[in-house]
Amino acid sequence: MTQAIASREERVADAVVHSIGVVLALLGVPVLITLTAAIDGSGPVIAGVAVYGAGLLAMLATSALYHLVPASPLGREVLRRCDHAVIYLKIAATQTPFAILVGGNDAWWMMAVLWTTALLGATGKALFPRRMGRLAVPLYLVLGWMGMALIWPGTDGSAISTATFVLTLVGGGVYSLGVAFYLMDRLRFNIAIWHGFVLVASFVFYSAVLVEISVRAASGMV
Repeated sequence: MTQAIASREERVADAVVHSIGVVLALLGVPVLITLTAAIDGSGPVIAGVAVYGAGLLAMLATSALYHLVPASPLGREVLRRCDHAVIYLKIAATQTPFAILVGGNDAWWMMAVLWTTALLGATGKALFPRRMGRLAVPLYLVLGWMGMALIWPGTDGSAISTATFVLTLVGGGVYSLGVAFYLMDRLRFNIAIWHGFVLVASFVFYSAVLVEISVRAASGMV
């Protein structure tokens, strides 16, 4: 998700973090989809959760390839662009199941805005990385927090549970705090630390999806 790791120790630390993330995602995504099918059974909801899972796996796998797999200078540049571009898609994918669960015109319009912005951001980062420059990180944050409009109290669909709302706030906060370490180029292990924050935040959002589906099933909303 950023520059090459400077030292062997940092590479090892980042490899450990990535390995944990990829393994957990490979195990967790099928479980989440299976549980969603068992608890909810709605085709659109299952599809939304699958989109989220695909985005999560794509982000972790692309990041692992870029940071851990030796490649030629050209290969690394291609992987770097893909790594940075996929983040936009992961952010939009994370909001997709919530949009489907909330429903209503506001949610669908917001999803259209989020996915359009994500696709434009991903395309720009992949094809014109230098032009994106310093706009990339702020756009990640703006896109992520825009998604909160989907679940903010007052959306015209059925509001999400308080537990889910709190989890999404915590997840967004963890991501945002991690960005501070991402930007600390002179701090040793800053990239491994950043990726650690990404894993924690991803787990929080994973939990939020599962909690919301479970709460709706328990309350008879499915």
